[in-house]
Amino acid sequence: MYVVITNPYAGNGAALRQLEAIQKDPLFTSKNCRSFQTEYEGHARILSESIVRTHHSTIDAVVIIGGDGTVHEVMNGLAAWPDVPVGIIPAGSGNDFVRGLGIQSKGVKLFRELVLSPKTLKVNIGEAETVYQQRSKVIYFLNSAGTGLDSEIVSKTNDAVFRKKLKKWRLHRVHYAAGFIYILKKFKYSLLEVDIEGRRVKFKSFTLAVITNHPYFGKGMKIAPASKLKSMRFTIVLIEPLAKWKLGLLFATVFTGLHTKLKKVHILKGSSIKIKSSSGLLLQMDGQIYKCDKCTIRKTRQPRVFLTD
Repeated sequence: MYVVITNPYAGNGAALRQLEAIQKDPLFTSKNCRSFQTEYEGHARILSESIVRTHHSTIDAVVIIGGDGTVHEVMNGLAAWPDVPVGIIPAGSGNDFVRGLGIQSKGVKLFRELVLSPKTLKVNIGEAETVYQQRSKVIYFLNSAGTGLDSEIVSKTNDAVFRKKLKKWRLHRVHYAAGFIYILKKFKYSLLEVDIEGRRVKFKSFTLAVITNHPYFGKGMKIAPASKLKSMRFTIVLIEPLAKWKLGLLFATVFTGLHTKLKKVHILKGSSIKIKSSSGLLLQMDGQIYKCDKCTIRKTRQPRVFLTD
């Protein structure tokens, strides 16, 4: 059985249209596909956890139709079952993990490849143990975890009112850039304590700190061009405070990866990263916002199997 979980709102309805086209393909019936649609934020995690707990022994794979946010929710729902293969049909605004996997096909063509002759890729994804108000929580991520400028932009672009305005002004396709411009005037640098594999980073003030599994974030921006998805070590991008005008240069060059040549941009590697702030952390993981006081980030011990084209 193939479990197909769709966020019908992803990509302004693109996910639903893809599901409807896929359901018309004879393979959808012959491969015993079961379709489920999310109804609210967080529902994909609840759905996937409930379905796999009940039908684990009969599931061939879970196929997700949606964007990075939907994939993030499903992966956290499947945390207790790392043996369940996962396929992703991109239909969101960013789709960075699919980009990191190197998937080229889309829609019905990709669906057919995933259920008939998929390639597989084993990936040790990210695991963040967060502590907020003395309560601990483990969150899994596929793309990146970041704080500072990155999380401030994501927090703004996730705001429903802001997104509605962007759609009205026909700027929803460049929401990340619009969010950057909006928060730039009020942006303040982050005071952090960062430890990488037990060694303290010497500077404490940051424009941003990003821990990533692969090169991309923010809809294809090459935050870490040399990062390898199959590596057991994260690529860590630390940027010291920059003058406001240089932040514009940073934003312009990150699309091509040329920001790595800037003097105050540091590219490091590590398998275990601890981040702490006395004023609290606004942390983004896969484009979802979390609050915490400190966190420890590492790779999962058991890899997850992803189906590719």
